Amino acid sequence: MIKVTTDEATRILTIEMQGMVSEADMESAMDSLQERYPQVGVRLSGGTGGGIRVLHDWRHLEGWELGAKTVGTIMGKTLSDVIHRVAVVADAKWHGEQDRLEDVAKRADVRFFTLDQHDMAMEWLQES
Repeated sequence: MIKVTTDEATRILTIEMQGMVSEADMESAMDSLQERYPQVGVRLSGGTGGGIRVLHDWRHLEGWELGAKTVGTIMGKTLSDVIHRVAVVADAKWHGEQDRLEDVAKRADVRFFTLDQHDMAMEWLQES
């Protein structure tokens, strides 16, 4: 399951993944983003507020089904032009994903935080 929320004031997009994420979950999350931000399908622009920040909340992630990572990479590349920072709150077993996330969001600073550092991740995302 994927839950996507946005905070317009802080320009933080939170992507919470739980359980075993499927390709259908990824496609549904992208549909949700496109509904809220129609320009996502073309390329999301930074707008007047500058870049966005992304919080990947993987505290309850079990993994990805076959094909789901590919869809996630495509989704990330669609947003990559405007991503300023990426914080990942996850178990240490997911730290191997840092290279992939840095490749997807080439212009972003990517940092991993431990399961108990959610507040610290949010603070870091809100720094200028």
